[in-house]
Amino acid sequence: MDASGLDFQDVFGLLRAGSAPSLSSEELASRISSCVMSQTANAPAPSVTHTDLTCLCLTLTESIISRLTAQSLPQDATVFYEDVTRRLFGEMNLVTKLVSLLRSQDKLVSHLSAKCMSVYIINDICITGGSSWMWRHTFSEVFEKSVSSSELDSCLWSLTAVIKAVLRGDTGPNQRDVLTKLLSGLDSSIACLYTNLLTPDSQEPHEREPGNLSKTMCEFFDLLEVLSAARLRFGVCSSVQRVIFVESRALLQVVRADVEYLVKKRALLLLKRSLLRRAGEDWISAEVGCESREDHGLTEDVLIMAGGVLQEVAAGWLKEVPVKAQASFFGGNCDVSLGGTQKDDVFLRAVSLILLKSLEINIQSPPRKGSQSDIDVCGYLTELMSFLQRHGTLVSPDAHSCSWVSVVFAEQDDDMMESAKTLIGLYLYQKSLSCSDSGVCVWGCNPHCHFILLLRSLCFDHSVLLDFLISSETCFLEYCVRYLKLLRKDWAAFSSSCHHIEDCDGAGRRADPSVQATSAVSETLDVVPCTRSSTGNDVPQLVDYGSSDESEEAEECVSDKNSGNTEAESGRTQSGMVLEQVQTEHASDSLLGKVFVCLMDLRTAVTRLHNRGLFPYNPTSLLKLLNSIEPQRNMLS
Repeated sequence: MDASGLDFQDVFGLLRAGSAPSLSSEELASRISSCVMSQTANAPAPSVTHTDLTCLCLTLTESIISRLTAQSLPQDATVFYEDVTRRLFGEMNLVTKLVSLLRSQDKLVSHLSAKCMSVYIINDICITGGSSWMWRHTFSEVFEKSVSSSELDSCLWSLTAVIKAVLRGDTGPNQRDVLTKLLSGLDSSIACLYTNLLTPDSQEPHEREPGNLSKTMCEFFDLLEVLSAARLRFGVCSSVQRVIFVESRALLQVVRADVEYLVKKRALLLLKRSLLRRAGEDWISAEVGCESREDHGLTEDVLIMAGGVLQEVAAGWLKEVPVKAQASFFGGNCDVSLGGTQKDDVFLRAVSLILLKSLEINIQSPPRKGSQSDIDVCGYLTELMSFLQRHGTLVSPDAHSCSWVSVVFAEQDDDMMESAKTLIGLYLYQKSLSCSDSGVCVWGCNPHCHFILLLRSLCFDHSVLLDFLISSETCFLEYCVRYLKLLRKDWAAFSSSCHHIEDCDGAGRRADPSVQATSAVSETLDVVPCTRSSTGNDVPQLVDYGSSDESEEAEECVSDKNSGNTEAESGRTQSGMVLEQVQTEHASDSLLGKVFVCLMDLRTAVTRLHNRGLFPYNPTSLLKLLNSIEPQRNMLS
């Protein structure tokens, strides 16, 4: 590397140390600008050494801006580097040169240019509120051309990075104002890009180069997700953010278009997160607050999205959805089979949850003018069951139809609880139409079976349920409360479901007498046996309160403080524990008895933690529901 390269390396060292170099700010800015200028698209092909030098300049510029934005430099160094950036992006017009480098055939140069552009925009928002957005016109032109290229990909990546930074609060607390101003200048061009890339009235995706199109569409889906997150968290609603919901059928058509499998999967995941209102949950910290501004049009737009899904499914969309026989990871072309897995579970989960949530949204909304008042839940779920059967989800003819929930969502707890909670609503809706639940297991919508099979997949370990109740990563509390309310009113159906599952198990064992009981359970569910056991040591309990000296001390303190308020409750708990111990000792091996023991153990654990003041929220309503089950258990005994 030449002397200029060595000078830049020295500047890097000084920047990390928080000091300024001996040369003037004008000289440093001029050297960086000259180096970038010689690498632009119109210049002759540079040498490898000069390309490395250009990458070094771009990285140095990015680092300078990042340190200024973070305000992590001493005062004298801050003044020096602020003057360098002012000259670079002012009189030397570095933004234009960065835009030119976005078209570079060298992917590293193009990516570093996009990163440099992003940090400059973020810094500009922090300093001026975004008043000097000279880059906005360039982005608009690139989006309106809608030609798959490295330039478009880099612009999409850069804008996505900027919006993410705003949503995370990196530019200050006024996210809503910044986002509104940002999207007001780019809204129409992004909407144009959406139309040209996704809608059927424009050029078909398969008419473009597959390689370029795949990267472009994946970058575009990332941008659409951050736009959806901006609407969900801060109520920012522009026309392009509405297009995501109103024109959502375009995402479904991508799934059956002639594009790479990764693109199909990304389209489904975007649709799923939008329906579940989870956009941005992977990268937005829960600590970042959101403005409580009501988006009156969001509910209507989500209903339109859900309606579009049901229309596509009714038209046979599920028959055209391709699912790989084996899962592939990170968008690769190599099929990988792990532990005998013969299906892409991520794809199957997305399709299943999209349909379930679409049904739930439609049945919870008042009927629209000109639309059918009643939703054929049974018909849609029958289509879903056929779809899952075609792709090998229920491989055993003796498998219980309702086991599809445990099979499809076995590796994703949050999606499993969401689907189980949704299916309770669908079950109650269908039952209200027919006044009967006959045949409910045929189309896999029996919430009693779902709950029983869930507990069995967890080896009836109440400590796992306790983990779910305490964790905020799933909606298990909401699901548990909803199911216990149903159980209190629908006891006969629960008992019937237990017997029905046992009959299915018996049929499986008769078909293969050599299979032991434990493996028969696994085959029925088509999942790997759970290693979380109440008696095993492989998985630690949430807290071993029985053997913790600290917990005993905490219990004494809390008991002394609240002894007057908990005397009656403690007596009731003690008598309940005695009853549970007697019943557990004499409980049969029936499925119904095991479910009871698990729920009573859960009640005991929650009560103990609550009495010690160690439960994270007030579980009074939950305990009331668990207590209401005990009379039924006494009748069983």
